[in-house]
Parts: sequence; structure tokens; C-alpha cells
Amino acid sequence: MVDTVSDLNAPGESAVSSAPLPPDSSASSPLLSSAPLPLSSSALQVAAALVLILAVMGWIEFAGPAILDNDGYYHIRWAAMVRQSFPHLPAFKALPLTTLDETHYVDHHYLFHVLLIPFTLGDLRVGAKLAAVTFSSLGIVSLFALMVVYRVRYRWLWLAPLAASSEHFLYRMSMTRAPALSLALLGIGTYLILKRKHVWLALLSFVFVWSYSLFPLMIAFALAYSISVYLSERRIDLWGLLASVIGIAAGLVINPYFPKNLTLFGEHFLMKSGATFAVDVGIEWYPYETWSMLEVSAVVFVIYVAGLLAFEYRERVRDLKPLFFLIVSGMMLLLTFKYRRFVEYWPPFAILFAAFTISPRLERVSFAWLARTRDRVIASIAAAIVTASLILGMGWTVLRARADVKEESDPFAYRGACEWIAANTPAGSRIFNTDWDDFPMLFFYNPGNTYIAGLDPTYLYDRDPELWKMYKDITLGDEENPAPMIRDRFGAEYVFTDNEHPEFLQVAEDTGDFEKVYEDKFTTVLRVRKADEPRLK
Repeated sequence: MVDTVSDLNAPGESAVSSAPLPPDSSASSPLLSSAPLPLSSSALQVAAALVLILAVMGWIEFAGPAILDNDGYYHIRWAAMVRQSFPHLPAFKALPLTTLDETHYVDHHYLFHVLLIPFTLGDLRVGAKLAAVTFSSLGIVSLFALMVVYRVRYRWLWLAPLAASSEHFLYRMSMTRAPALSLALLGIGTYLILKRKHVWLALLSFVFVWSYSLFPLMIAFALAYSISVYLSERRIDLWGLLASVIGIAAGLVINPYFPKNLTLFGEHFLMKSGATFAVDVGIEWYPYETWSMLEVSAVVFVIYVAGLLAFEYRERVRDLKPLFFLIVSGMMLLLTFKYRRFVEYWPPFAILFAAFTISPRLERVSFAWLARTRDRVIASIAAAIVTASLILGMGWTVLRARADVKEESDPFAYRGACEWIAANTPAGSRIFNTDWDDFPMLFFYNPGNTYIAGLDPTYLYDRDPELWKMYKDITLGDEENPAPMIRDRFGAEYVFTDNEHPEFLQVAEDTGDFEKVYEDKFTTVLRVRKADEPRLK
């Protein structure tokens, strides 16, 4: 495997070109080797790295009992329902007042849920946490594998910041959600793009569509490669871009939810691409405050800046990979400034950029200036300080991520209320939940009832803006007489609320239109009195 620009043109493949390809220069590149690693050696390195990453991610994940992030409860429960109905699609009836009602529901994480099936064979909570460890480790090791394939020098040193340079990256990788899987797909996709394996790239893009709604990232990566080729070689190569587009188009059309999936994707794009949101959405869709972002990703920022200082634009002719990773990491950084959820992608690709940029520069450093003992002592002290700072920073990052997991909300907080509702209400009856983000845990413990809002508040807002406003006013305690609306407009006889809604609970008590039928330290269940029942004061 000769990892050069000329090697990227696979035999038998043509490219739209405006300039001849540069000569093979792998022998002169300190980053590359003229001979590939034996397959067994490469596999052994990747396997060893996977074991180490599994250990770190497992230590973080099992610091506490909770499934991280509310959506994880939905994902593992839905995966269990997919298993029970497989190969047929299960009916999603849980949010009938939203754009995710039974008729219009689209599972845009379908393949992710299929891959979760083995983790649903035992305790769902434990299975969800094991799945998070597995997928996050596969995502991180897929990027380490790129360094193995391209024989990046000091790759075992680079593994540490790859896995431990950002607290929020580690935290979000510990969630039972599709981004961890998508990181693995992007790692594989990067290899296929750089190696110009266009048929495989198209197939992977197809798989991405079935796995996660951020599949346009594959197009962005292919475009980054096309830009890198043009800047490095002054030729146009759009084959990777074309392959990813074809694969994505096929995945959208050859899809169990076609054509509803196109409508949902359009709604997602419109609701999240604007400068502002029509309703308050999850915090992941808002930007970081600058200092907060620096605080939770200090190590990766230091290494990224070092990579920028080491980057040599003129070296692009010899090896375009540093330029490619610069474009990709820059794109991910801009997206992270806009939406904090992209911290799932920026840190590891920033580290890859630094690894592919700094490693060859280190090979060319001359140590002749260290002939004097005094200079060697100064250099050694400086190197020790930098190394110790980075090690302490990465250690602190892992410890903080573990502490974040440990502090996650009690995973059993809603179980008592859900068990009461399941036992005392008809199957399929509607429950008025006072927080849209309570839905995943409600669905986890009691998928037999239906609810008002969940997964994203815009699903209710897009279906009926007036109903959303009414829902918001009621849950915030701004509606003085909510019972008739809950009973007649929302069609719910029971209300579930956590005990952190004092305004709503006070209104419910003052009106006398609600009967408290269940209460524990976390939650309250109220029955809405019928119109002809006497009001209680």
C-alpha cells in the first residue's frame, strides 16, 4: 500500500483531470512508507486499540446506572419493538398529535435500531449502556485505523488525545444514540474517499441513510476531498462526490419508509437550518458560549492550534491528506460553533488533522542545535512540561466525563408512575406529559400508552402551532383553567408530571379539577375530573 496522491487513483478508474498526476513521492515523505504494514500487524494494532478504548469508554459509561441522555431510553425500547416485529416494521402509536403519528412516522435511525437488537435480549438498561460502549469504541477505533493504514508515526501517542481530548465528546459518545455509529461510518468513509473506492463508498452512503439523518456529512467529506485534489493537483475529481450522492439517493428511495422519509428529512432540515427556532428545542441545537467550549475541549484546542502552526500548504503536492483533514476539521469546528452537538465530530477529526500534519514535521526536525548540555536540559524541561500538561489535561477530561455520567438523573425515577399508569389506564389511552423531554423515559417504561409531545417539540409545533402554544401555556402554569383543555382538546384523562413543575401543580391544586392518584418523590400523576364532577377546593 503506497499511500501517495498518485496511489489515490485506483487502477482502471478515470478522473476528470485538467493536469497530469504528480509523480510518486512516497519515498520522500516522512509520513509514509514505501511498504505497507502486514495485514496481521495492522489488525493486531487496531484490535489492541479497540480493547483499550473499550476499557476507557466502559469505565466512563458504568460510572452510573443511567442511560445517558433521554433519547437513549426511546432508542433501546424501540429497538426491542423492532426485534419483536422483525422483519415487519412496528407501528409507532406513541405520539398521535405530532408529525410522528402512526401514519407519518419515519424511523430515520432504522439500521441503528436493528444493530441495537442484540443489546435488547436482556435488561434493556444494561443493554443500552453496553451498546453505547460498543458503538463509541468502534467509532473512535475507526479513526485510529486510518493512522494505522497510513502508517502515521507515533500513532500510539496520538491515540490518547483521539479518545480523551474533549469532555463533551466523551460524554456524548457515551449516549445510546446513532452519532457514535455515524462516527464509525465517517471513519470508514474517509478511508474509501482517500482510496477512491467509489463503489464501496456508494454502498456505505446507502447504509448511512438507513442509520442516521446526518448522512449529508458523507457528501461534505467527499466534497472536501475534491477541493483538496484541486488545490493540490489543479485537477477536478468529483467521482467520490458523485458516488456518495448516488448512494444517498438510493438509500432515500430504496427505503422502507419511502416517500414519507423525504418529507421528514425536509422538515428536519427546515426546522434546524434557520437562524432561530420557532420553539425552544434541545440544548444540543444551540451554540456554546465561547469560554465553555474552550473549557470542555481545552486539550483538543491546544493540539489543533499546534497542527495549524505546523501545517505547510506547499506540502499538499506531496501529500494531500493534511489538507483534507484541515478542511474536514475546519468544517466540523464551524458546525460546532453553530450547534454544540457537532462536538461529537470535531475533536477526533481535529486530532487526525494534527496527527497527519505534525508527525511528518517531527521527522524532519534537526536536533543539531541540542549539542550543548544546557540546550538539551532546557529542551528536556520544556518537553516534560508540555507532556505532563497534556497528560494531566487528558486525565482530567476522562475524570470529568465519568463524573458527568455519575451525576446523570436517576434512571428509575419514572418507573413507579409508569407502572401505575400501565396498571390503571386502558392500553392506548392518552397521557398528558408536562415536558416533551420526559417522553423517552415514559416510553421506555410504558410503551402501551400514548403521549402529547416527545423527541423534539417541533413535531407537535409543526403539526399544530396553536395546539403547541396551548400545551406550552398549560405546562408553564400560565393557563388558569387547564383541565377542560387537557380533557377535551388534548383528549387526555390523566396527567404525568415530574415534581419540578411547581407552577403547573399549583394551578392544578387551585382549580380543584384534578385528583392526585399517584405521587412519589420524583413524579405525580393526576386524574382530570369530568366536566360534571364537582370541583374540589
